Amino acid sequence: MPVFLSILIMLLMLSVLTIVHEWGHFIAARIFKVKVVEFSIFMGPKLFQRTSKKTGTKFTLRLIPVGGYCAFEDDLGDSNAPDSLYAQKWYKRAVIFLGGVTMNFILAWILATLIVGTGYFTNTKLDTVDNRSIAYFSGIREGDRLVRFDSLNTLTGTDITLASYGIKDMNDSEEVMNSHYTLVYDRNGTKLNYDISKTINYVKVTDESDGTSKLTIDDYSYTIVKTENGETIEYYVYAKVNSLDTENNQALCTVVKKIDGETVSEADEAIPGELYCALGNGNYHVIDSKNPFVLIGNGFVEMISMVKSVFVSLWWIITGKVGLSGLAGPIGLTGVVSEVVGASANVSIKVITLVNMAALISANLGVINALPIPGLDGSHLLLIIVELIRGGKKIPPKQQAIISYVGLGLMILLAVVVAGSDIVKLIQGG
Repeated sequence: MPVFLSILIMLLMLSVLTIVHEWGHFIAARIFKVKVVEFSIFMGPKLFQRTSKKTGTKFTLRLIPVGGYCAFEDDLGDSNAPDSLYAQKWYKRAVIFLGGVTMNFILAWILATLIVGTGYFTNTKLDTVDNRSIAYFSGIREGDRLVRFDSLNTLTGTDITLASYGIKDMNDSEEVMNSHYTLVYDRNGTKLNYDISKTINYVKVTDESDGTSKLTIDDYSYTIVKTENGETIEYYVYAKVNSLDTENNQALCTVVKKIDGETVSEADEAIPGELYCALGNGNYHVIDSKNPFVLIGNGFVEMISMVKSVFVSLWWIITGKVGLSGLAGPIGLTGVVSEVVGASANVSIKVITLVNMAALISANLGVINALPIPGLDGSHLLLIIVELIRGGKKIPPKQQAIISYVGLGLMILLAVVVAGSDIVKLIQGG
């Protein structure tokens, strides 16, 4: 996909989400008859303007296709006007500030409902388990429902994807990968706990034709401790990779399987590509329903998973579980748009991918704006709480403006840092 088209799609996507957010403020303001001086689509020089005869609000379309805004009487400096935002009672201001966040969540819900209806999204119930897989060997069966992945409760496939992303390599060597995680399945009310340790050993192979070398898998193993009704069983699978059959998409391995330390089999196996080096428990049930109530309900659950993913990702960044690479700004999003849309020739897949991305970003905007960071909606809510603690004494507009400017400066600094990270990732091909 051409870079300019990726940039255009990304800008329009972010602009729509921002305009929806500002529209939430506008709707709440009109409910309480708070004056909105201007509602603008996009930024920069004015292209078109229409003034409402009823409210006096100017509706404008501007040149630069980035964002938009909802300007109140206070933005012109007249905070004492009876229909200004500052002059309203605390609960009215709170609702208006929450209006944008609410609209982002509603939009994420609508988009999630649409994409659930496409039949591409899954819940956490296993449809099938290949009897050649390590999952089947360790007792995982069709119909089991994944309810917990490490520390995350799982409701949707989005939760599973998020938890999978959080699995860390516990070894610093590039030639060894060690990871550990836990799964909890529900089988007709019985909880099955799986404590899983995975090890992959790599070996460096030199290409005699050009002298270049690369790492390839030498062997891998799974140690799985299953706990059911207080009783434990240890399953162990070791696979020595003898060769790769790329033509038939399979690996030829010598596989050793043990239960509680006793060898139950040792044989050469042709492991299919989808099971190679994998547990083999990824075939979860696709939501396939045309019932609007089912879709709306599943869309709401999917939206909750999206919102949860934002909080979890922020916590991982704060605690250092993931680094700055876990953040992405407009530059990074442009790369993502180009990559995910260009990866498929199927137009419907491109559209679904973009809609899903828009839903995730909308949920992200809702969560971020609700945080008590100066300059964001959450900081205004925090100031209202401080006002109530002070017995209803409002913080003067000038002091509120200073707090907002400080927050704006911090956000610009963060944007510069994230942009730098995005550029580095693009240069490195990440």
